[in-house]
Amino acid sequence: MSRSRNSKRFGYVLAGLVVAAATAGAIGAAMGATGGSADPRFGGGGHTGDPVTYTSVTQAPTAAPASLDGAAGQVVRGLGGTNVQGVQASTSPAGLVVTVALAENNDAVPDVWLAGLAVGALGELMRTNQAVINDEIASATAVGPGSSGSQVTSDVTPGAVSLGQVFDSPSDAVLTSQVNTVAQQFGLKVSSLSILHPLESALRVTFIVPDSATINWTLDQLRTALVGASPDVEGILIELDNSAGQPLLLAGVAYRTGQGGLWFAPGQDVRFGAVHGGIPAG
Repeated sequence: MSRSRNSKRFGYVLAGLVVAAATAGAIGAAMGATGGSADPRFGGGGHTGDPVTYTSVTQAPTAAPASLDGAAGQVVRGLGGTNVQGVQASTSPAGLVVTVALAENNDAVPDVWLAGLAVGALGELMRTNQAVINDEIASATAVGPGSSGSQVTSDVTPGAVSLGQVFDSPSDAVLTSQVNTVAQQFGLKVSSLSILHPLESALRVTFIVPDSATINWTLDQLRTALVGASPDVEGILIELDNSAGQPLLLAGVAYRTGQGGLWFAPGQDVRFGAVHGGIPAG
């Protein structure tokens, strides 16, 4: 969502491909694509050290995995009405190779976030004896036409994140109430809210930031208020707009894959205390 030449879209994932600026002329990266992190979970293929677990409860597989086609179909149905048009997967010696077809893909935060939800859900449905998702899924990409009409491919390969996480998502009514309550607490207005069901629940919410708002909180504090320090949803995408409806910041996290993305208009990362990388916050 590059609406400003000086805006930036950052992405981070525990697999080792880390912060990368996506807009022309954007500068800098918190870590280069060849590594440089002290966290042992940032590996270059396969995990080392302890995987990230966002939830307080994990469970072993309770049934035999579905067929690839059946699992892919279930994920697409769960994400019905979104940009996700299809999910395909094939086996390889290194694990599953997954492609998520998007109706439109501009390599923007919402595009990669939706694809990450799909990849995480498929990985959960297909797991057997694996404990970590990047031991199961060798690679994953999102493909779809960009706004120019040309095909765009985005990497959504998951990182070293535990399989079997139980998010115990509340009902849609409870989640809606939760979002409205947090909006009041933070002095925001809810512009739109979508509750998706890749397997459990995921939130996509847009808030209006009033012109008179005092920002004495950070993006991480807002996210924690919405979903908890141990998240009760498997993914969340937050968009903050100004009173004219122009985006100020977008931040997405897919908790089954450990992927996060951040876009911000100039100066809005500092205004909302947005962290440019590292492990996506829970």
